[in-house]
Amino acid sequence: MSERDSSEDKFKIQNEQYEYPYHHLPHLSEGGIIRYRSLRWGHKYLCYLYHIKELVESINPDSILDVGCGDGRFLSLLDNSEYEKMIGVDLSERAIRFAKAFNPSIKFENCDAEELSDEFDVVTAIEVLEHIPDKEVDRFLQILESRTKKGGNTIITVPTNNVPTNPKHYRHYDLALLKKELRSAEVQFEIRKIDYIYRSTFLTEAYKSLTENRFWFLEPKFFSKWIWKYVYNNLRFADEDNGEKMVVVLKRSDHDV
Repeated sequence: MSERDSSEDKFKIQNEQYEYPYHHLPHLSEGGIIRYRSLRWGHKYLCYLYHIKELVESINPDSILDVGCGDGRFLSLLDNSEYEKMIGVDLSERAIRFAKAFNPSIKFENCDAEELSDEFDVVTAIEVLEHIPDKEVDRFLQILESRTKKGGNTIITVPTNNVPTNPKHYRHYDLALLKKELRSAEVQFEIRKIDYIYRSTFLTEAYKSLTENRFWFLEPKFFSKWIWKYVYNNLRFADEDNGEKMVVVLKRSDHDV
């Protein structure tokens, strides 16, 4: 093997490790070194994210806009080569910098969706509506409508009242509240589909407690595949009494009223 080939192989090994910025994993906390970072609700998070991915793929749109895209995690799950247009927007400049770094082939913009002029077959607002102040909800829903093509779909996900309201949220939801907000905004949306996603059980709570606490963090590889299959196949679908997330597909009217 030539020196050049060897150098290219070493570069390839290093480059492939940049799937995640692993240099940011170790950090100082209270004067000590923490070598990991974790998302305690990761199973729930991926559960509804992959569910929304399936919804979008079942619609088979040509274009998609993700409003409040954050660091671009949802759009990263989609094959952007399958879409004529794919854009993520967020008001957080820091979030958009992460999104662009992680997904250089996807277009992300640090702006309000209202600033765009295009319309899209599918518009998503994943865990965004609960962050909107009460007096701005009408306008936000109207912006979603204006970015959605006539006959197109908007997918909204929100946390339900089955879980305590997070301090960073203005409200959690039931279907009655969402319908009330849609009527107040006077948007031409018809509810096409409602899914209640993810229900926790004694098993999942015990698993979290046993594998992550103030003293240790464990991720047994032999068990992680099984627990994920169990969660996605058995706990993904819930009902209005125990579902922690509500996923609503809205269809915009084909004509102006």
